[in-house]
Amino acid sequence: MAGTDYSTYLKIDELLRLQHPLTDGADDEMLFIIVHQAYELWFKLVLHELGLARDFLLEGEPWAAVPRLRRAIAAEELLLHQLGVLETMSPDGFLEFRDPLEPASGFQSTQYREIEAISGRADALHAESDLRSVEQQRVLRRRASEPTLWDSLCATLRLLGLEAVDGDVLEGFLAIYRDHAGAWRASVHEVCELFVDHDEAIARWRYHHSLMAAREIGRRQGTGGSLGVAYLDATLGDRFFPVLWEVRSAL
Repeated sequence: MAGTDYSTYLKIDELLRLQHPLTDGADDEMLFIIVHQAYELWFKLVLHELGLARDFLLEGEPWAAVPRLRRAIAAEELLLHQLGVLETMSPDGFLEFRDPLEPASGFQSTQYREIEAISGRADALHAESDLRSVEQQRVLRRRASEPTLWDSLCATLRLLGLEAVDGDVLEGFLAIYRDHAGAWRASVHEVCELFVDHDEAIARWRYHHSLMAAREIGRRQGTGGSLGVAYLDATLGDRFFPVLWEVRSAL
C-alpha cells in the first residue's frame, strides 16, 4: 500500500535504538536516560512555540501568539510531571550508575539554556563552556543575539502607543491591566498573563527539580562540576519578566 507508515514517519526504530546504559546491572539507568531524552524533545517543542509567539508579537499580531504560548505552557506542565516519574528512583539506585556519567550533567542542556535566552535570561558563561561543542556554543550565541519574548512584548506595547517613559515600561503595562477592553488590548493582556504562566511554570519546575535532586544526591557536587543542589537553589528566585510581577503590586 502506498503512503507513509507510522514507524517510518516517526522514525520509531531509530528512536528506540538511542538508549545505551553505561553500567551493567543498574536497572534504573534506563529510566534516567528515557526521562532526560523526553525532556529534550519537549524542550524542542517549547522552543518552537515560544519562537513562533515571539515572531507573531514582533509582527504586531498578539492574538496569533496566544495559542502558541498556551501550547508551550502545556508542554512545560508535562516537564513538571515527568519529575514524578524520575522520583520513583531511589538514591541507591541512582548511585549505581552516577559516577560514569561525569562530566555529563543536565546543567549542560543547550536547549534549556535556549529557553532561558529567548525568555530574556541569556548567560554568556553557558555559551563559552568548554563542556559544549562548537556548534552548541554557536547556537547559544545566536540565541543571545536574537530578540527575546520581552523585546517582542514591549514592541507590541509600543504599537498601542504605550511608550516607555525614561526606559520604564511599568506604566504601559499598568495601562493594559487597568483597561483591556477591545479585542487588541484584550489579546495583549492575555499574552501578558501567559508570559507570567510561562515564568511560573519554569520557576515551579526549577523548584521541583531542586527537591528531586536533593532526594537523589543530597548536597553532593553535580556530575558536571556545578554545586549541585546549591546551584539549583540559587536559581529559585529568578524571574524572566519581573515587570509583569511588579504590576500586581502597583495596580
